[in-house]
Amino acid sequence: MSSSHRLKGLLSITVLKANNLIKGDWLGENDCYAVLSLEPLPTESKGRSRNKDRQSEVSQLTQIHDGSNPIFNEKLIFPVADKLDTLYIQLWDSDPGKDDLLGQGTLSLLDDDQGGQFDTNVKKEWLYVTTVSLTTEKGKAGGTVDLVLHYIPETVAAYMGRKFDSAQADLKKKLTQKIVSKVTDVASDKIFGD
Repeated sequence: MSSSHRLKGLLSITVLKANNLIKGDWLGENDCYAVLSLEPLPTESKGRSRNKDRQSEVSQLTQIHDGSNPIFNEKLIFPVADKLDTLYIQLWDSDPGKDDLLGQGTLSLLDDDQGGQFDTNVKKEWLYVTTVSLTTEKGKAGGTVDLVLHYIPETVAAYMGRKFDSAQADLKKKLTQKIVSKVTDVASDKIFGD
């Protein structure tokens, strides 16, 4: 395996919720899903259907949730082989035949205005909560999406991946689940203002 394809770490992104999305349908509520990608996403809605989307190492999507303020609380995991520049986010309304783009936005992972806090080229673990503004296809305000970004460098991932006997492995799994749950709960509380 060449050094350019060596895993540097894992980027865990929890899509907490979206806020104030535009209405995609005249009747009924939105059937929303989010698409997150490490590469630019197409924006044409003609013929685009969630059923045609496939999850990959660079593009993943959530389950469908209803409304203009859907609560997703879904975790997506991206392997990181190279330094990441941008996270691309789209919110879609799922419809038979073609889906409607409700809003799209980007998050710079290298932005100096943010003090490099989302840098995936570091060898330390980090965790941040952020809100990304979305725009419609016509360039108008399209709501926001709240995310929890958690970067785990290869050194930590390797440590967590070591093999132990089954009792130790089971204990490690339970502890990891509790830690992830606690971190996500704290981040959710910050977002929801509890």
